[in-house]
Amino acid sequence: MTQKVLARFDDAQLFLFVRHLFAVEGFEVVLAADNDAGAQPTEADYVAVVVDAANQAVPERLVEIRRAFPRAALVILSKGDQGFDDVLGSDDLLLARPFDPSKLVRFLRRLRYRGTTTGSSSGFDGTFKFADLEMNLARMQVLRSGMEVPLTPLQFKLLRHMLERPAEACSRDDFIERCWPDNAEVEPRTVDIHLGHIRRTLKRFGPDLIRTVRGAGYALRAPGDVQDDEVRSSGG
Repeated sequence: MTQKVLARFDDAQLFLFVRHLFAVEGFEVVLAADNDAGAQPTEADYVAVVVDAANQAVPERLVEIRRAFPRAALVILSKGDQGFDDVLGSDDLLLARPFDPSKLVRFLRRLRYRGTTTGSSSGFDGTFKFADLEMNLARMQVLRSGMEVPLTPLQFKLLRHMLERPAEACSRDDFIERCWPDNAEVEPRTVDIHLGHIRRTLKRFGPDLIRTVRGAGYALRAPGDVQDDEVRSSGG
């Protein structure tokens, strides 16, 4: 199901540009009407609300939007940050115009990533399962065949990233983007080292569950999968 974003813009060209960025990342952008945000469809329909605040004195308006869409991430495009401190939360984004599109893209990818694990996906109960592996997010615990697997917080994040997309190959760049802070300088070799530790730890409890995908990174492998560790992939 496509995730929806509600947009409030006065600048038509900027709206078209931002809509394109969201569309590339798999989001559908709905342009808000001029009436109150609360008059829009059910707030649960939207994972984010993006507001062009550059030409408006909008702190009070943003409070209204936050009240109408309490679970949606808030993206503010502004010429300054005055008056926004009481509105912005840890999952929100403030960008000063003109803004760097790459910052918005990184935010969108984290938003999409968050959306797969917070219950917005139908039936998700906070537990990932693959083969005999089980990850419980609430308890920050990984079990294999009922036995607890000792992982560091970073290793937990890396494994979680793979469990969220078990049919895909995860690139080293994706691991770095999802699992390390934005300003961290991480070499691809660092990813290999940590994935090696995870791999060896999991193998203490059963067959190898991780395969190396040539030219792409790493993917999960069910026990009995006859694929070679080094396989071709169309992904980058």
